[in-house]
Amino acid sequence: MSQVLENLDLRAKLENLYESLDDRNGSSKMIVESYIKQLDLRSDYSILRDCVAEMVQYDWLNQVDTFINESTKYVRDNEISFSVLNTLESLHSNRNKETFTSAINTLEELKDLSESELRKRLPNKMATHSWVPGIKELISLSESLSGKNSSTNNNVTSKRTVSPVLETESGEFIFNVGKRHYSMNESGEIKLANKNDITSDFYSLTQLAENFSPTEEGLRMKLSNGIVDISVNENEDGTITKELKLDGAKLDENHLSSSLMATGKFRAGEYDVIKVLEHAVHSAEKLVELDFVETITSNVYEGVEVNILKTDNGVYVNKINAYMNENVLIKPETASDAINLVMEYVNYDITNSVRDLLEGEAKLEEGRKKEENDIYERIDFIKNEISKISELGMDEMAEIKEAKKNS
Repeated sequence: MSQVLENLDLRAKLENLYESLDDRNGSSKMIVESYIKQLDLRSDYSILRDCVAEMVQYDWLNQVDTFINESTKYVRDNEISFSVLNTLESLHSNRNKETFTSAINTLEELKDLSESELRKRLPNKMATHSWVPGIKELISLSESLSGKNSSTNNNVTSKRTVSPVLETESGEFIFNVGKRHYSMNESGEIKLANKNDITSDFYSLTQLAENFSPTEEGLRMKLSNGIVDISVNENEDGTITKELKLDGAKLDENHLSSSLMATGKFRAGEYDVIKVLEHAVHSAEKLVELDFVETITSNVYEGVEVNILKTDNGVYVNKINAYMNENVLIKPETASDAINLVMEYVNYDITNSVRDLLEGEAKLEEGRKKEENDIYERIDFIKNEISKISELGMDEMAEIKEAKKNS
């Protein structure tokens, strides 16, 4: 069962609603009972959707109104997660499902991601499967909800980041974001890396990584005269095989220079590009996508971008303004602060990217308020007990006077 369905716990939700209805609500109670009997016979989403639609006629009952509102909000907040499950169900029942095996397997891998991670990663992961029924619509929905649809979000470009990763003797990991080397410990705390920990090979790989963006198969380099894709595959025996393609046509990596020249798209003077590609052929497996980083580049102000780094320690924001020589890493106190910071800097809403953190913070705040209310209730109780003692004429006792003074 996927995480979104576990958190929904539809059986408990329906059973609680059923128990809250009394005999005077006979018809509504029978409806809920009928949907409880359908559990495990069809998808939870379909049951919840149909139950909510049918129970709307009873929304004058407080418990029904609460059930409808909570259910609607949960589905809306997890729209991509439910869409993935619905698409999977549709593909599994398709008579040509064997043809869609790769797409189905990729969706199975994605379905347990959080909603915010799913919205960010799904378009890139499923791009090569857009011909499969329902996938193109799924990608469009994800891009729209993430604010990455070019028709509605022209002021920025959102992209993923490629970097080499270096493990230090102390167990920290060093990576490169925004032309800065950072280290991250096992708790997810990020700081500038110690220069003594950085090797010359890492510096070289960092420069190489700046030329590429991640794809599902490996790396991509966009050139004025074409697109070069490098796929990296690990074989069962642990060896690595790589394949290069220029605009979809395979290149001979062993004779890369002559192979590129033979396409007619490269000239002898473009040696620098060929040099980069030759380096990439030997080192592509050392470059990885930093799936915890999202880079937002302004299309309005040249040289302005922010990197959103989300770890177990919260969210970090790397602000960059090349013309102002600004390149700083900030740790906002809350996810809401991070949202406001990015919105102010590049006019981009990262709410979907940090939705899980917002929900976690909301739960903590709810717990804090409950503890605070419990304390006030205890104080009120003590005051009431003191008042009762006063009414009994016992308030002249030294202990009672002291208690009243402290209250």
